[in-house]
Amino acid sequence: MTSLAQLPPLSHGVVASLPRSRGLARRLIALGLTPGAEVCVLQNRGRGPLIVEVHGARLALGRGQAARVEVEPESQPAGE
Repeated sequence: MTSLAQLPPLSHGVVASLPRSRGLARRLIALGLTPGAEVCVLQNRGRGPLIVEVHGARLALGRGQAARVEVEPESQPAGE
């Protein structure tokens, strides 16, 4: 498991857990980032916000917020 902020661009993962902060967790849930949701990182330049796609919608998340979302990265097919 890793944080959403650590996934490279164009990688996929499944949300495993949200932060314990109720306010932030509620905001993320309202945006569609719920445990079990599939996410795709569209932009992660190492600084600034991340752009992710979840449930067909694009979201901009601050790096601090993304760092608190735990994801299970999608495994790479054999041979890559």
